[in-house]
Amino acid sequence: MKSIHKIKHKLKNPVVTVGTFDGVHLGHQKIMNTLVNRAKTIGGVSVVITYHPHPLEILNNRHFPYLLTEKIKKEDFLKEIGIDYVLWLDFNEQLVNLSPEDFIKKYFVEMLASKEIIIGYDWHFGKNREGDYHLLKKFEKIYGYKTDVVREVKVGSEIISSTKIREYIRKGNIELAKKMLGRDYSILGRVAQGDKIGRQLGFPTTNLEPVEPRKLLPEYGVYLTKVKFHHKYLWGITNIGRKPTIKRNNRRKFIETYIFDFNEDIYSEEIELIFIRKMRNEKEFANREELIEQIKLDESIARCIIDIRNLT
Repeated sequence: MKSIHKIKHKLKNPVVTVGTFDGVHLGHQKIMNTLVNRAKTIGGVSVVITYHPHPLEILNNRHFPYLLTEKIKKEDFLKEIGIDYVLWLDFNEQLVNLSPEDFIKKYFVEMLASKEIIIGYDWHFGKNREGDYHLLKKFEKIYGYKTDVVREVKVGSEIISSTKIREYIRKGNIELAKKMLGRDYSILGRVAQGDKIGRQLGFPTTNLEPVEPRKLLPEYGVYLTKVKFHHKYLWGITNIGRKPTIKRNNRRKFIETYIFDFNEDIYSEEIELIFIRKMRNEKEFANREELIEQIKLDESIARCIIDIRNLT
């Protein structure tokens, strides 16, 4: 991961875009593919400037779980598309108050000597978000770059956006989120020490602590999931919630996964939890026996879904 301020050498014919790109969804991917193709056409390099932390944190002056993509995953996704340079820019009060023209001069012109600038249709920049595509076009001849804009991408009649994807995930609508992301939603985390209650119930679970504390969690409930561990994919069911049957009046959130046909000790290992679909809401049962029967039913339904998926 490289800060934009650490670029010391001149890049060859840089084709540049800037944005948060949280989720690197299908709309973002259209921008990236345009960027890569233009760079190849003019014999240059593709450059993405992205922010950390997320602008929402600075603009709203508060921390909350909202991120669709961990920092390392965002960079991985961009590199997989073919981006040559992913440069990070600290989003802070100084940047918020920078005038749009000063932003253009400092980052596009002086730091990168951009040959072309390609932006999304709704991207704004600079103080009071006054900078946009039209302002970039206005300064083209003065600063010697070209500007292009990438139009929106839709799923059905809906415009793809990170905001819309967050809304779907908060409601547990994993499948609609996937259609906009172009991939399954996932959480990177480390396996944490649990209270071993799942083992006592006959369903040993893996407890996940997200590596990014601001990562957006799906709505409370039980999900069909996959666990990526050391390049292997393992099926399971995951409960997100407060474990109301076991820990009444508990306020802490848990992410617990019962991995099918797996009994290795992976405590402290890093895994990726991949969400396939929501199966049901989290429920409080009268006793542990009712909970055990429900988990057995959840496992049976999950295995049926997996079998059907394997046949198609």
